Amino acid sequence: MDSQGSLMFAYLFLALLVLSVVLIVWMFVSLVRSELEDERRKMIVGKASTWAFIATVGATLIETVEVALRQPNGEPTAPFIRLATAALLYAIFLGWFKHKYGG
Repeated sequence: MDSQGSLMFAYLFLALLVLSVVLIVWMFVSLVRSELEDERRKMIVGKASTWAFIATVGATLIETVEVALRQPNGEPTAPFIRLATAALLYAIFLGWFKHKYGG
């Protein structure tokens, strides 16, 4: 791989890392801020939180079974990747429920 490709890969990696951190921080701020908002906002955030939690737990269960069947001493997904995925799922579900219930 030439230096131009390596530089492009490094920029892509940094962009994904920054996006992940921004999503994680935004998720926590959104959860804390929802306590100060109206009932509709609390319902939307609650539904998004519930569905993101269900999706994350489901993925963790599937991964646990896969790792156990593939290799007994396999390594699970890194915690940062799991947190970034949960934040992305939360953002998707929050957008969906905001669109559904008006936001």
